[in-house]
This record gives sequence, structure tokens and C-alpha cells, in this order.
Amino acid sequence: MSKRNLNLTLFALCISMLTISLGYTVKQTDYIEKLNEDWHIESQEQVNVALELAALERAFGYLGFIHHFKNYVLRRTDYYYIEATESYWKANDALLNLFLADLSETHMKDLIVVQSTLNEYFQMLNLIYVEYKYEPAVEVDKLVKVDDNESRKALTRLRADLETKVSLKYTSINESNQKNQFWLYVSSSFPLVVILALALSVSIIARRFFYRLQETDAIFNSSPDGCIYVDDQGRILRTNHAVTTIFGYNEKELMGMEIESLMDESLREAHVKYREDFSEAVRMRRMSNSSTEVTGLSKSGDTMPLSVTIASFQHNKTHRNIAIVRDLSHHKKLEKESQYDLLTNLRNRRSMEQLFGVEVKRAKRYGRNLSVLLIDIDHFKELNDSEGHTAGDEGLVMTADHLRNVFRKVDHIGRWGGDEFMVVCPELSAEEAECLADRVCMSFSKLPYSWDCRITMSIGIASMSPNRASGSVETLFKEADKALYAAKAQGRNRQQHFRSLRRPKLVN
Repeated sequence: MSKRNLNLTLFALCISMLTISLGYTVKQTDYIEKLNEDWHIESQEQVNVALELAALERAFGYLGFIHHFKNYVLRRTDYYYIEATESYWKANDALLNLFLADLSETHMKDLIVVQSTLNEYFQMLNLIYVEYKYEPAVEVDKLVKVDDNESRKALTRLRADLETKVSLKYTSINESNQKNQFWLYVSSSFPLVVILALALSVSIIARRFFYRLQETDAIFNSSPDGCIYVDDQGRILRTNHAVTTIFGYNEKELMGMEIESLMDESLREAHVKYREDFSEAVRMRRMSNSSTEVTGLSKSGDTMPLSVTIASFQHNKTHRNIAIVRDLSHHKKLEKESQYDLLTNLRNRRSMEQLFGVEVKRAKRYGRNLSVLLIDIDHFKELNDSEGHTAGDEGLVMTADHLRNVFRKVDHIGRWGGDEFMVVCPELSAEEAECLADRVCMSFSKLPYSWDCRITMSIGIASMSPNRASGSVETLFKEADKALYAAKAQGRNRQQHFRSLRRPKLVN
């Protein structure tokens, strides 16, 4: 029913009721209001519990945490570890909301069982990450097996009890409604029965309308992603709670703002043209992908990376846009922490292994030069023993800063482990690598430092040339490692290329 028809029906009903009996109108209105209030309160509570229970099952079940946990056991990649961790916290949030709800003691015990199983799974996840990351998947699966039968039974009981409770409440209210209808039918004349039928019809329609509106609001505001509703001029018409969290504005401040105000200034002019073109058709598109990042601007002036999906549609012959916004700051932070060494802020070993493999494949595919330098700090153990670990950390940071300063921007620099560093240099021949390594050793030995122990660096080099198609990551690393040991054996503070080790010695 349209709003216009609903309003006309309500007006006609009011005129009829005033004409027939004012007293009957008051009595009937009180009854309907009480019925709506009781149903609204009870149904809203049950909807909230149902939403949280659905969120718990979605985050914990075989499409959420358990799915990512099993994939992490099999594949051992950081992606599934991060996804499993996020699902764990989502499930915990849902559990917390359920604990705060007005549930029976039996339901609380079932929630405790689910929480215990979830925590046990999470402990196993972190145990794999810390201790069994490189063990065979079959062995790891045996070591971290969790019995989740009780938790699944508990979730089934919770869902069944919730459905039963809603059904009983609906039956109770329906029976009460029937009794009151019978009393009104007996105590009123035929015109009043007609008016009652109209009143009940309008009440049901209004109740359903407002219930759907409240349900839509609940879903809209429960989304963990920001939802922004915009008109064809780019003015914000409505937002959910997540948008206020992401950008720092309250809902009143956001109303009427232009959507470009939430973007970095460098993107605003281009976005206006993009929005106007996009709104001309009913379509949907993701604004950010693996190579493009949308930068948002908060109320405090801070910027953050965003993933944005927008849809355009027509409403009352006018264009409307809705944008789904997700703050990627936490994801970016986790991604960086998984790829960089915390002390030196250089790439860690895992990240270097990936980049090393990529560069070797590129060099072989296009027939290009590639050199890898394995660097070790000379006398680092003596520095740690004589000056302490703080001085050792300072030496590692100083070395990292020096490598960043002397190598090219296209070179990949990482901490390989302990006091060893690796540099992968695309488009660098063996001769160029030797000259560069000489300069690196010489300039490092002249750096000033505050401790008495003198440190230098030894460098082992291995290279691929266009004529060497058989090179691999393993081969280059072994060659660079042998060259490094040779540089150490020859007195340290020098570079050594593997190719020099293979040259025949001259015999006098």
C-alpha cells in the first residue's frame, strides 16, 4: 500500500469513529497501541538475538573461522591466518552481545561451550603460526585437532529454542488478540465491527511497515562496513554507524555534506566528473583493486586507505548512489607487519624469498641481468658480547640505513636473519655488482659509531646473465653463500663474486 492510500484510509477511519462513538474510539486505540507496543518490544529483542546468533554462526562456522583455520592448516599462508583471526574477533563480538542479552541459564551454558571451543581453536591457530608453521599438514592436523561436537550441538539448541520462543510468543499474542476481538464483536454493533475490521487492517499494515523499517535500520547499522547514501548532486542523504567510526563525523555533520569531502583533496576534482558519468547508468563497480587505492580523509585530517564499492539506481525518477566503504588501515598494517622486519624496517626473509623468486623468473623470461648480494656484518658477535645487545641492535639499524642509502630504489633490500642481509638487484651485471659491492664495503667501514668494537661487512655475490638460462633461486643463493664464506676466509671487509671462485688458478 502506498503512503497516500494509507493516509486516506486512516483519515476515513478517524471520521467514522468520531461520528459513531468517541468512547469506543479511545478504547479501541488503547488496545491497538498496547498490542503494538508488546509485539514491538518482544520482536525487537528476538530479532537482535537472532541477528547476533546468525553472526556467530557465520563467523565461527564452516564459512568463517573454521573454514580459514582448515585452509591455514593445509596451506600455511598469512592470508588465511589473518582471515581466521578477523573471524575469531567477529565471533567474539557476537558472543559478547549474546551474553548481554536476556537469555536463560541453559542458553548461557551453551554460549560458554561455544566460547570455549572457539578459544581452543584460536589457541591451536596461534600454536601452528608460532611452532608448527613449517611442519607437514597431516602432522599439524593431528596435533591441533579440536573436538567441536558439543559446540555444534549447543548452537543447534540455541537456534531451535529461539524459533520455539518466537513461535510461542506469536501464538500467545494471537490468542489474546482473538479474545479481545470476540469481546469487541459481542459488545458492539455491526458498524463498530466494520470499523474494528478497518482499524485492525490498518494496524497490521502500519505495524508491518514500521517493523520492516526498523528491521532495515537494524541491518543497515549492523553492517561492519560503512554505507553512504548519496543523491545525484553528491550530497549525503544517510549513513550508518560504521561511517561515523571510519571518518570521525557524527551523523548530523554528515547529512548534507558532499561525498568528495570524505576524500583526499587530490582526488576530489576527478571524482566529481567520475560520479556524474557513473550516475547516468544503473550499475555497480568496485572503485579500488590490486593496483588502485582510494584515499579517504577523516574529520581530524588523517588519511586512510579505503576499499569502495558503489551502485547507482533510480528512485522517483532521480539518480541515487550508495557506496559501501571499508577501512583498509588495519589490513595494511597487518600486511606490512607480515612483510617487514620490526627492528630495521627492511623486508623480512619471507618477503625477500618471494621477491627473489619473482625477479629470477623475470630475468629468465626476458633475458636480463640479475645479481644477488648476501651481506654479513663482520665482528658482530664481538660487538654484542662487548657492548651489549642494545649496541648490536644499533649496529643492525645503522647497517639497514646504510644499505638504503647506497643501493638503488629498484633494488630489494631485506634482513635475511641475524646479522645477515640480502639485496636483490635487477638489471645489474656481475661486473657492476662487484663495483657496487666494493663501494658499499668501503663506505660502510668509514661510518662513525659510538662503540670501540670495529665492524665491517663481507659480501658474497652471485649473478645471472642473459646467457645463463639455468639459474634458479636455490642455485643463486648457494653461490652467493659460498662467495660470502670465501670473503670471510680472505680476511673480511671485502666482496667476493662466485664466478671468481670457479676461475682456474694460474700456475707459475
